[in-house]
Amino acid sequence: MGSWIVAENIYSSELQFFERMFFMKSGKRTKGLSVEAVVATGVGIAIVFLLKRFLPIPTGVPNTTIDLGEAFIAFLGSVFGPAVGALVAFFAHLFNDLSWGDPWWTWIVADAIFGFFIGFSQRFLKLKTTPLTKKKLFQFNLLQVIANVICWGIIAPLGDILVYSQPAGKVFLQGITATVTDILSVGIVGTLLISAYAKTQTQKKRLTKD
Repeated sequence: MGSWIVAENIYSSELQFFERMFFMKSGKRTKGLSVEAVVATGVGIAIVFLLKRFLPIPTGVPNTTIDLGEAFIAFLGSVFGPAVGALVAFFAHLFNDLSWGDPWWTWIVADAIFGFFIGFSQRFLKLKTTPLTKKKLFQFNLLQVIANVICWGIIAPLGDILVYSQPAGKVFLQGITATVTDILSVGIVGTLLISAYAKTQTQKKRLTKD
């Protein structure tokens, strides 16, 4: 019950936070993130937090799980861009760590960098304006593989060694495991989410034409 209260508080407080930071009005024009992106960021943080907190799948490697939250981060980044991807990843990971104890900053930062990188897929996917093709899905998955390798295979382990003085063998095992599992999570679940969203956009266009 307490965890659900935490999630609810995160949802309401984060919406207020992002409205203050990014939803600043000047006359009739809006500077920063759009209203839709602000709402998506707040809701996304809550959803990814819940996925990380309640649906982690053990891998057998300590402190490393199959994380379905990464798939949702990739989906949000593909729709709303790098800023939303990075913010959702950073705050969802932070709040998940806080729900267990102390934040592990090197992995939080690595997650935010992943969200930022994967957000660049918005530029070629263009899910709101163009059809989704096999080529675009291939490009998306190529990008997510590269982003996962850089963030979890390099940045997170090196950060653990430099910041927390962790044993290299331990952190690189965790990093490699996270890299593989996140590639699978984003490649399967993330691709399905993007495909489903693209179909809704196609249906909207058909209804508009009719």
